[in-house]
Amino acid sequence: MQERQLSDVRFQLGAARIRLTHLQAEYNRGRKVLAAQLVAEYESPPPTLMNVVVDAQGFNDLLNRLNSMHAVERRNAQTVALVNNTRKAVTAQTQRLSQIEGRMQRAVTTVLVERDNVAQVRLSIVNQEFAVLRARGRRFAQLVSLRSTLTREARILDQRAAAAAARAAQSSGGVVAAPGSCANTPFVAHGGPYGFFPAAGTDYSAGVEPIIAARLDQLGRALQLHLIGISGYRSPAHSVEVGGFANDPHTQGRASDTPGVEGVPEATLEKFCLTRPFPGAHEADHIQLS
Repeated sequence: MQERQLSDVRFQLGAARIRLTHLQAEYNRGRKVLAAQLVAEYESPPPTLMNVVVDAQGFNDLLNRLNSMHAVERRNAQTVALVNNTRKAVTAQTQRLSQIEGRMQRAVTTVLVERDNVAQVRLSIVNQEFAVLRARGRRFAQLVSLRSTLTREARILDQRAAAAAARAAQSSGGVVAAPGSCANTPFVAHGGPYGFFPAAGTDYSAGVEPIIAARLDQLGRALQLHLIGISGYRSPAHSVEVGGFANDPHTQGRASDTPGVEGVPEATLEKFCLTRPFPGAHEADHIQLS
């Protein structure tokens, strides 16, 4: 809209300038005519009415002389009027030209302001996109760093597990299964510092609870963890009382809540044929067979 308005003003400005040029030329021609008439009157003064009457040769000659004198006066008056009108038109056209130039200047200023506003909006959008890309790049770098850290920690845990398994075997006089060889025999309590220890009042005899306990014991002894089983098998009523469900895995003898395994990666659990099936921090100690 601003560009169309500016184009219209430019067209009007061009037409006004052409009109002003024509008027100025006409005004200059009128002034030349008046100047020539003034020179002619100075060099040859026009006859007066008394001279016309005295010099007339008859009535007809008098009428002719009077008509000629009146015609000259009319032409002089018309020329003067034309020059005056042209001068007024030049003044009016000059004022109109100034007004049009003012409108054009305002239109140009408006267009420039609009252009600057659009440029500012575009710059703001680019800055926002740059900020998003920069934040995305930081998050990606953090993710890569986290993956690298997790991989390194898992490797360290595996090394610790292997070393701890060897030490546990030497200290207990028995054989501790290495990661990857899952225990399939029921849990047998022992007096070592590491492994699995059922809490008083818990039941790890129903379903596959004995195998879960045995594998948790294998995991604890390998990683030098003291794992306490606080919930194995639960009756449906007891499960509901402690915030579970009447048909959850505990009521089927297929789960153990074992504080101490929260920091063990899922990949390490899988090496001992265990899994953490439910996400979230409050389920990080809920362990089942994989």
